[in-house]
Amino acid sequence: MDGVGIMKGFTHFISGVALATFSSQVIQMSEIDHSLIIVLGGIFGILPDTLDFKVARFFSKEDYIISPKPVNMNLQEIADTVAEAIDKAESENKTINVKLNTVKLGADLWQQYLLSYDDHEVIVKKGPVVNTGKVIIGEWDPENIEVARAKTKAKIYHSYDHESYVDIFSGPTFGFKKRSDGSIEAEFLPWHRAWSHSLTLGLFFGLIGFLLFGLYNGDWHLATLYGSVIAGGFSIHIIEDQFGFMGSNLFWPFTKERHIGLHWMRSGDAWPNFITVWIAVIMIIWNVNRFSSEQAFNTSFVEYLGYVFFLPITILISVGFIINKLLKPQKVNEEREILKEITSEEEEDEN
Repeated sequence: MDGVGIMKGFTHFISGVALATFSSQVIQMSEIDHSLIIVLGGIFGILPDTLDFKVARFFSKEDYIISPKPVNMNLQEIADTVAEAIDKAESENKTINVKLNTVKLGADLWQQYLLSYDDHEVIVKKGPVVNTGKVIIGEWDPENIEVARAKTKAKIYHSYDHESYVDIFSGPTFGFKKRSDGSIEAEFLPWHRAWSHSLTLGLFFGLIGFLLFGLYNGDWHLATLYGSVIAGGFSIHIIEDQFGFMGSNLFWPFTKERHIGLHWMRSGDAWPNFITVWIAVIMIIWNVNRFSSEQAFNTSFVEYLGYVFFLPITILISVGFIINKLLKPQKVNEEREILKEITSEEEEDEN
């Protein structure tokens, strides 16, 4: 699994665990009874993505499957097919799903192509030949590439990255559907962050946990605690995702659409993931110490944050700023990073 996929999964897991530690009873149960209730928060913290990658994507049905030929790849045919799907979504007023398959040239060679939208136009560009690590193989001139365009009747609305990369393993799926203003939305991975990423679903799981534990041991106060840990772990995942671009269907089944994210960060950004994990670990240590029978340290919360967060974060940000100025890294592509997660899941399934 790639580093970003691991980081994101662990971020959601440790966030669920951290939230559970805010209960003194959870800490005491873990310390005295050796209960695993604290881990339950982490398990449900990663459940939304598990439901997507292990369940939802396998039930997604495509109306069009585009499979370009490795030899003499017809870019215009790709653009025309996508445009046809968009016009069909507009005329029939229903969601049309299009799967864009990748082009495999050899055991470790792939022909990359890129898809983008511009108002009433679908644009397909021929990219370089890459290996499975997405490293360009051979010569490639980005200023002199083959481009195909196809006009659409409806205006196209696309809220994520400007270009979608189609290169290794499984390609992306787009769901084209009509918006209230008459335009057609190009919804990236329509099966992702839909019903599975819902706060109401988190409450439902919490209620199920409450009932199961209550009926099992008859202690309804303890059952409430278990239900809260489950719902909290699940919900913190949804809240964290909402800071990104794609957003989530927050109140399914009462709502049918994703609520677009705040666009404060990208799923592939290392810093937000790292800082979130850092804060979670800090809070776990603080809560475990203050709720334990024997405290390892005795200091104010403000002083504690100064030592373990503000001072080191100031140093790291300063060093990171200098490195970024020197290296000038390229902007991470949101959709490409999400597709890496799908690739990671496919590698696990193959193994």
